[in-house]
Amino acid sequence: MLHAYLIAGVAACALGVKVIYNLSGKYFRTRCAYLLRSKKAAFNAFETLTSRYEGLCVCRALPNGKKYKNTLILDENGIAANDLEKLLHYINGFIRSGKKVVLLDCMDYFIRENDFEEAVRFLHSLKDQIALNESILLTTFDLKALSKREQCFIKQEMDKIM
Repeated sequence: MLHAYLIAGVAACALGVKVIYNLSGKYFRTRCAYLLRSKKAAFNAFETLTSRYEGLCVCRALPNGKKYKNTLILDENGIAANDLEKLLHYINGFIRSGKKVVLLDCMDYFIRENDFEEAVRFLHSLKDQIALNESILLTTFDLKALSKREQCFIKQEMDKIM
């Protein structure tokens, strides 16, 4: 069942993508999901992309000194990490008007607080909405914390790993 989600996500990114930013040779395209290897790289990309497009930062806590116009801090803003349906609804409301950037800086937390497959289904549903609304998804977490099988599922769900 999980494999069907993965195939659909790859096709969605291939349709109607538009390069919106080139950051040191790294291209960010609309309708795509990116896994960045470090938090610093993810926040730098988010800040650069939000200089042109409206962004939403979803996290457990902001890094020191960081403030963004649209920030959803889990558990503080009434959305718990195990309420993925409510979180998806919130993010969908934000990206509905199109051409937005979402930084999901807590995917590892979702995996810990939920069943792994449930977290991947959430990621897939979010990625579908990102594609439909010509937006960009950035996420970051340590793949080494996952089993080889889980790493494979996450890698297949992402359009690019940077």
